[in-house]
Amino acid sequence: MSVLNQEEVIKFFKLYGFRVDEVSVREWVKENNKKANTSDKIRPTIEDDLLKYNHWCIVKGTAYEEGIDDQTKISRLLEEVELLRKEVEDLKNEKYDLEKLLGKNTWI
Repeated sequence: MSVLNQEEVIKFFKLYGFRVDEVSVREWVKENNKKANTSDKIRPTIEDDLLKYNHWCIVKGTAYEEGIDDQTKISRLLEEVELLRKEVEDLKNEKYDLEKLLGKNTWI
């Protein structure tokens, strides 16, 4: 695997019309280059890099982030479960309020 040049990657992403956070792109390139053989030459940026960066942004800070330990993964999953429980409760309350407005019998 070859290494990427940070400035070239940013320029490439912008050519595709994406507004990118340059700090996060630099962080992604640094992580990507750690996996690469640093003795390799700099390679050109390709569309697949854009997809990989997008995926990296989506999973960053979640339980699905690469390279995190099991304890961190479990902690993040528990946080997500708690947020989902709260969301379910909020939706139940909203449903109840809307049914009440419609005059629907909630005792059925």
